[in-house]
Amino acid sequence: MATGTRTTSETRRHFLRRGLASGALGLAGILSAPAAWCRELAGNLARIGGRIVMRDDVDYPQWWSSMAWYLFKPQRFPDLIVRARSDQDVIAALAHAREKNLKVVVRSGGHNPARAVLREGGLLLDLSRLRDVQIDVAAKSAWVEPGIHGEDLVHLLAQQGLDFPAAHTGIVPIGGYILGGGLGWNMPERGIACRSILAAEVITADGRKLVASADQNRDLWWAIRGCGPGFFGVVTRYKLQLFPLHTAMTKSKYLFPLERLPQVCKALEKVTVEKEERLEILAVVGRFFPPDKPPEERDLVCAVSVFAFADSEEDASRLMQPWTNSGLPGQSLLKVENRVMDYEQLFAGQETDFSSPMRTAVENIWTDDISGALQALAGKMQKEPPPSPRCFALSAWGFSNTREDETSCVHTPAPHYLSWYLMAEEEAHLSRNRVWMDDAVKLLRPMTRGHYINEIDPLHYPQHVEECFSKDSWKQLAQLRKHHDPDGLFFTWLGHGENT
Repeated sequence: MATGTRTTSETRRHFLRRGLASGALGLAGILSAPAAWCRELAGNLARIGGRIVMRDDVDYPQWWSSMAWYLFKPQRFPDLIVRARSDQDVIAALAHAREKNLKVVVRSGGHNPARAVLREGGLLLDLSRLRDVQIDVAAKSAWVEPGIHGEDLVHLLAQQGLDFPAAHTGIVPIGGYILGGGLGWNMPERGIACRSILAAEVITADGRKLVASADQNRDLWWAIRGCGPGFFGVVTRYKLQLFPLHTAMTKSKYLFPLERLPQVCKALEKVTVEKEERLEILAVVGRFFPPDKPPEERDLVCAVSVFAFADSEEDASRLMQPWTNSGLPGQSLLKVENRVMDYEQLFAGQETDFSSPMRTAVENIWTDDISGALQALAGKMQKEPPPSPRCFALSAWGFSNTREDETSCVHTPAPHYLSWYLMAEEEAHLSRNRVWMDDAVKLLRPMTRGHYINEIDPLHYPQHVEECFSKDSWKQLAQLRKHHDPDGLFFTWLGHGENT
């Protein structure tokens, strides 16, 4: 058995230097600083070993800002922030919330684009320091705390020849990512990440610590596998199913002029039918060409990335064959082919991550007409450009092979996934992005079969929350909330319930 975590990788430091250069967060010192207050704590708060920040503390604004990863934040302010160090801290924080009639919201890393961790009033319970990992190599499983970043987890696993479908952005912690489903690396083969949760340790609203699995507290296990930021408890550890590490992960990337998007889509439709599950295809429309110019001087193009999760050069070549035979690679503006990469290189190569703290409006759909949806959105981006040249749309072709699974509440009602991201360079862009997003949501409604809970805006589109689940699952989640949190200790999804 292996145990421990590594320090934050060079990939993340490189990302933060580029993506957060504005200094709007500037929080490294704050987050590692020792407690610097002289307040006398009593009762349940005195039992907490982690940091406690009250709304009237002088450093509250900095802590508040650090809780949500994005530069533009809603004016919603929790009454206090508790940064837990242990399960005992979590239990004491919940006891304080019950005693003071405070609602609770739980944070792993603050990457949810709806800024769901920032609520008006209540207690913000921060789990980001809980990062322990215990790997059982023989059983191909691991107990993982919610604050561990995806890139750090896969690094630890790779040392043991193991793997897990972590998020495509390396600094996203496991907790919120997997609780909301988890669309990650090699999803066509490995499935949505939450279905790899074998068990979880949960602290309930009444302060009990339970194990949820297929054999005990199965209803909680079912809800943990995809419920997202509306979950009615605190998960302090996940037991994850692990997979063999593919030793020759290979990436090829191509840029195509936007006028060729219909041909690209037609080819990808055929490739998606013919390919094996270990071939992952992402097509992104954005201002990427030429790459040596700033975004405002680039053309809108379609970037196709093809990932073969292979075990040898020959295996990769065979997996790539449906795409290679399409004839499109030779028609690209720019291409980089057949690069064998490890995860650190895969994480570092995501250019769209560098500006992601500027995201202000995000939406997504599951669709069975990915060609029509992507072309409709690309046409709108071309005719009515959003304010920031960093905006983009991402499509994942043949991403979900499992529609329903009775062991999880997550719902993937169509094989293809499309999400789009509106950035803001300045405050004035926020309202313009909102209008643009409203039009885009309406445009794609006929092709929408459902949504993914981790990348929606539930405050502006509360109906989209219900559409992340099947009708039966939505009803069952409501019943489970009443059973496990009868007094409404935990905030529900934004846009649903009071004090959102």
